[in-house]
Amino acid sequence: MYALKILDHFELRSYFDDVFGAELNGTNSDKSDLLRHALAETGCPSRAIMIGDRLHDIVGAIANDIEPIGVTYGYGSREELLNAGAKRLIASPAEIVDCLLRAER
Repeated sequence: MYALKILDHFELRSYFDDVFGAELNGTNSDKSDLLRHALAETGCPSRAIMIGDRLHDIVGAIANDIEPIGVTYGYGSREELLNAGAKRLIASPAEIVDCLLRAER
């Protein structure tokens, strides 16, 4: 519910095929469960990646065999992301494009 409101506020919803988040009743509040649900719902390919700014994102990715990439411009620190198991760190939103283009190869 909140993810959709945020995307609508910033006029970004049209850039997403699907949007997933924790439910108000607590369903999928654990990032590993949320990612597992999203992967099952979308039939996401095995080369999916998770780009996140907190350890929960990284831990959830690892639990679902997804490549974990941390962003250092969010709420988490470099140390938090690296200690959680991030395979790579990205310092700006522009670097995400480069990261995704490299993953396409």
